[in-house]
Amino acid sequence: MKEWNDDQWRELFDRHTPQPRHDRWFTRRVMNRLPRKRWSLEAKISLVVLVLILLICTALCVAFARELTANPCWNCAGTWVMYGALTVACILLAAQTNSFFRSIYDAS
Repeated sequence: MKEWNDDQWRELFDRHTPQPRHDRWFTRRVMNRLPRKRWSLEAKISLVVLVLILLICTALCVAFARELTANPCWNCAGTWVMYGALTVACILLAAQTNSFFRSIYDAS
């Protein structure tokens, strides 16, 4: 294996390192004075839907827990319907959370 000296390493890194852009109009000072980006309508609607699904999921979880403590019947149809509704609500919550964070990320 060939050993390289410092000049060869410096030349290698200079060739493969991107050069920084020096835009005279967009300095850090100018960028800090620009107004912050506002949330889009899509992000606001997504947040409202996320909160609603979170409330529904919480209500179903409380109702399911109360039903199991009052009537611990795992063979009853009502238990499985409540369990299915809770599962669907949690899946919707996960999907809406993903959608909300994606809309926030796209807005920035």
